[in-house]
Amino acid sequence: MKQAEERLESYRTGIEQLTESLPEAIKQYNRFTAECFEEGDIQKSTKHLMALAISTKDGDKESMTYHMDQCVELGCSDKEIYETMLVSAAYGGGSAMSQGVTKGLEILKEIRQR
Repeated sequence: MKQAEERLESYRTGIEQLTESLPEAIKQYNRFTAECFEEGDIQKSTKHLMALAISTKDGDKESMTYHMDQCVELGCSDKEIYETMLVSAAYGGGSAMSQGVTKGLEILKEIRQR
């Protein structure tokens, strides 16, 4: 299994385990995040590009993978994704740039090869 798929599956498994202990909290969290990413005045794809920029700046590989996957599924072009990573670097400096050009590009390649 590819690393991107493994990261997504690991996240899903962790959420399932936490749901067993705290079902109402996870239900509320999932409801909140689902609402945040719904289509509104801001397109759903743009919201995932924003989250990709934030997760790239933070170096959160699992979130980068999830939001990169969503960006691809929603039809974002590679150039839109690259520009998003550059915005992250403009805000987050060298750390965000290194996350984008290493983890980010690796994740995008894996997702596009599915």
